[in-house]
Amino acid sequence: MDKIFIHELIIETVIGLYYWEEQVKQPLVVSMELGWDMRKAAATGDLQHTLNYAAVVERTQQFAAEHKHQLLESFCEELAQILIQQFSIPWLSLQVGKISTITAASQVGIRIKRTSADYPEK
Repeated sequence: MDKIFIHELIIETVIGLYYWEEQVKQPLVVSMELGWDMRKAAATGDLQHTLNYAAVVERTQQFAAEHKHQLLESFCEELAQILIQQFSIPWLSLQVGKISTITAASQVGIRIKRTSADYPEK
């Protein structure tokens, strides 16, 4: 399976357990790899046969702007489900890091891998 990648997308969202974190937007660094079969798009040159990564970025930004989370785990799980279902992505790897949470590290975060089988249509 081919991959489309988006690396180090900076988004802002309200995330965290502490009172002060609930009052401000914090930057997150999002990187993802999205499984996609690109052969038909390559053969036809037709955008409708590929994954519109600009739309994926826009949806990720919208999700971050509209939702508050206490944990990165919840943020990632919900974002993965939205992207897989909305764009019919067969699988993805999603990494999200908080900037400057630990002073000795540039980022701390999590990485998850999910498939469309993890989120059956209801």
